[in-house]
Amino acid sequence: MKKIIILICFLFLIGIAYSAVIEVGVAENLKGKISSITYDNSSNLIKFSIEFYNTGSVPYKARIKIEIFNNSEVIFNGWSQEKDFMPGEKKLFDIYWYNNNTGKYFAKLKSYFGNSIKEYKKFEFSIKNSIDSEDIFEIKNFRTYDNYIIFDVQSKKDVKNIVIIPYQYTLGWIFEQKEIANISGNSSKLVVLNYYPTLWTPSNISLAIVSDNGKYYTEKTLEMKKNEGLVGFFYYIIDNIRIALFS
Repeated sequence: MKKIIILICFLFLIGIAYSAVIEVGVAENLKGKISSITYDNSSNLIKFSIEFYNTGSVPYKARIKIEIFNNSEVIFNGWSQEKDFMPGEKKLFDIYWYNNNTGKYFAKLKSYFGNSIKEYKKFEFSIKNSIDSEDIFEIKNFRTYDNYIIFDVQSKKDVKNIVIIPYQYTLGWIFEQKEIANISGNSSKLVVLNYYPTLWTPSNISLAIVSDNGKYYTEKTLEMKKNEGLVGFFYYIIDNIRIALFS
């Protein structure tokens, strides 16, 4: 009987040890990397396509930032939209930059995932084409809220593959880009752009609207100022109804 009790205790201890080993084996880790980078420089609207890979064991949100350099000077900061990543998942981010000046430039990528930031080496690319762009867009009904701006983009012509690119805005803020499939001539599309301020203050934002690989281009600087009181509440209700119906 004593031998049986000793054997049971021995097996019980082995089970505890084995469980401890298994628990160590599934320890959580926060890891991620950019698995591929490609870019299309066939026009003066450069498209960077970045594949990000969650190589860790926990889910998180991630986004990509690109910095464009002319020699050592940063001339553009572009942010992707934020996406959800499960462990082992890969997703593609597209970021755009418009420049009508030919020449060589450098780009540096940063990935923001979970509470981590990873910086990657600069790489060189070139703009080979310069074209005369036509100004056909107009921005109407521009309004500012805590973490998004909303406006209508009106076009004089039928256009496709439109990109909204925030250019100049408050340093330290995150401003996402936006893609629109098409706009019919003399019609408009509702646009909602998310942004993430560090500390909100009234400021200006410069937006570029580009379509058809740079054939059409409009840039406009707008004042980011919130409507207050009953007027602000009225626009908030109206804009959220429009977002629900048309965004």
